[in-house]
Amino acid sequence: MPTLVMLAIVLLSAALWHVQKKMQNCIWPLTGLFFIAGMIYYCQEMVLPADDISHYAGQTVIVEGMVDGVPEIHETGIGGRQLKYLINVETVKPLRSTNAVRASGKVRIYVHHKDNDKGKPAAYGNKIAVNGQLLELHGYNNPGQIDITMSLKRQGVTARMSAQAKDVKIVEAHTPFSWRERLNRWQNSIIKAMQEVMPVNDAAIITAMLFGGYEGIDKDVVADFTTTGLIHILSVSGAHMALVAGVVRWFSSRIRLGSLPSAVLAIMAIMIYAVMSGLTPPVIRSALMGLISLLAVMLDRENYAPVALAATALVMLIYQPLLLYDISFQLSLGATAGLVLLYQPTLAALKGWPAWLAGPLAVTVSAQLGVVPFIAWYFNNFSVISFVANIIILPGVELIIILGLAGVFIYTVFPAGGTVIFVLLSLITGGIVMLTALLASVPYSSVYIPSVGPAGSLVFYIVLAWVYGWRPWNIKGPRQLAGQWPKTSMLTAVMIVLLLIVANWYPHPVTVHFIDVGQGDATLVITPLGKAVLIDTGGSFGGSNFDIGERVVAPYLKHYGVTAIEYLILTHGHQDHAGGAAGVASHIKIANIMLAREDYTPAVQALLHGSHKAAIIPAYTGQVFSLDRVVFTIIHTPGGNAKGNTAAAGNEASSVIRVSYGQHSFLITGDLEAKGEEELLTKEIPPCTVLKVGHHGSETSTTLPFLQAVNPSFAVISAGYNNRFGHPHPETLARLTDKQNAIVYRTDKHGAIVFTSDGTTIVADTYVK
Repeated sequence: MPTLVMLAIVLLSAALWHVQKKMQNCIWPLTGLFFIAGMIYYCQEMVLPADDISHYAGQTVIVEGMVDGVPEIHETGIGGRQLKYLINVETVKPLRSTNAVRASGKVRIYVHHKDNDKGKPAAYGNKIAVNGQLLELHGYNNPGQIDITMSLKRQGVTARMSAQAKDVKIVEAHTPFSWRERLNRWQNSIIKAMQEVMPVNDAAIITAMLFGGYEGIDKDVVADFTTTGLIHILSVSGAHMALVAGVVRWFSSRIRLGSLPSAVLAIMAIMIYAVMSGLTPPVIRSALMGLISLLAVMLDRENYAPVALAATALVMLIYQPLLLYDISFQLSLGATAGLVLLYQPTLAALKGWPAWLAGPLAVTVSAQLGVVPFIAWYFNNFSVISFVANIIILPGVELIIILGLAGVFIYTVFPAGGTVIFVLLSLITGGIVMLTALLASVPYSSVYIPSVGPAGSLVFYIVLAWVYGWRPWNIKGPRQLAGQWPKTSMLTAVMIVLLLIVANWYPHPVTVHFIDVGQGDATLVITPLGKAVLIDTGGSFGGSNFDIGERVVAPYLKHYGVTAIEYLILTHGHQDHAGGAAGVASHIKIANIMLAREDYTPAVQALLHGSHKAAIIPAYTGQVFSLDRVVFTIIHTPGGNAKGNTAAAGNEASSVIRVSYGQHSFLITGDLEAKGEEELLTKEIPPCTVLKVGHHGSETSTTLPFLQAVNPSFAVISAGYNNRFGHPHPETLARLTDKQNAIVYRTDKHGAIVFTSDGTTIVADTYVK
């Protein structure tokens, strides 16, 4: 901050000096001052007030405040339901304190209600007191992952709590008028009416198209919409606003309203639809962009669209600087910029094509080109079939949205008429879902694209601008170059392609990734030629339907260019090591699966059920395989040698894997405890450079004799933030640091941890610095 303030003073002084000397020269210091002011404002936004509730994280407290918004209710699947409250904090009372003190900020509170709980849940506007341990916001800290923590902070939420129904007390039951609560009741009545006349999944899809959200939609349907590039239809976006405005303006032209009245009517329609959708941040952004576009039409300034878009983005960032990191903001801004800047040139390039084909194709191409780097970073997946889907399916989807909105309004005043429309909507939706699934099943309907990072993104946009005609200093375009120097241009293009191929195949250092999967283990090894071995996959606890393999591990692998796994090794079948395996297998091709010899757990059974083409290999002590001179050795597994029998289940069934490359090695110990370590010590176990600490750093693992034998320079502990087991144990940490002098890395503190080695040197890097 002091550096920024000093820079601001210098730039302001320079601008004032230039004003006196030569006015036009002050533009550069003023531009610099503009960006410095933004940095200062951003830094101020990141600073929490002294009384913010997050300063009490880690303590058991009683938080008192008002319920902000309508509580969300979710069925847990294990008996009971979970209520999600958002609390505007007023006071906080630490457990050992006698008095409550004033506090600010918002807390997200998760309350589990059992089926036999008699207490009535709190409602919007109630003042409640919640007793429990306050926790910091914490997500999975891996590159390429959507940052849920930052998303909550943008909403003013700085801490979270979990509690039982008995820990929640309603202090004041006064419920003020809330348009959001009335809107929620109205939406629920519409949803209930649809569910009475159509399948629940169809009702969920239509609800998502009209109001946003994926609640209740079958995950295969979501996957098909993602593959076909239509996933944005399942949330209220700029496309919805444009559709509503387009229908209103079309209707206005039919009844011969003038341009100005029709634009005013369209603005009113957008505002009403935004309120119907709950005025969530993405809806507000989409509505603002739609309103500014219509305003440009009203003022006959359609050519000012790029300026209007930039001004909209600037106003949003001034209001909330953290929006810069919001995926919805990035995608909506990128897609809109693509449409504004690239649509007309793309349409011109398709001159001679049928209008019904050229228009939708130009829209799809220009919008997709605007967001390619963001899609690569977050999803690593580009929908090739989207060009076809936008022509074949999108008209049907737009019909659903138009009929759906009409049905909603008609049902509100005439339920019988609305019900008829809902039945028709269900038939159309069923056809759209079937057609989407058919297109998604087409081979190569979507292709993998690698993450390119900020530098690669900059190069992409520079090349895109060059191709589309932005060429300062009289730089020639691709057609001019090909026309003037055809052979040289062709040779240059071939050389660039060859260089990219060579760079891709040229041996790289070995990387060993310890992925942040919460309370679990997942280790990825990438060899010099890009072959991958995954050891364990993490997994969720407590009946959660959050699939870590599908939602965390598979995206991580794709982010680093891994689209196939040579070996998946499960040290043992416990949920926190194997629970995500089936999810990984559904997205990543696996050639070989190596399993400890124990009775198959449900997690392992789920993996084998969906991995029909993979070779299943029982692990045994002494087993060795090599990939690109990276040697993998099973140095210990209960059951003994290749002729051994099934081992006992549990942590002692853990296989121990040694990964060596050149002068460095990694020892992966799974959940091995003291007894297993004693057995290892009876053999000649070589030292290692990096030890993946056994059983998440529990007190019953990583004994001192074992540490002295393996003598690691680095130790990695994979454990969940504030886990209920107390991992890692203080005594284990003391043995590692005080007795062994090892450098300790922890996924709960450092996020993903990546070691890079050329066989001689080794370097560690962490996601959280």
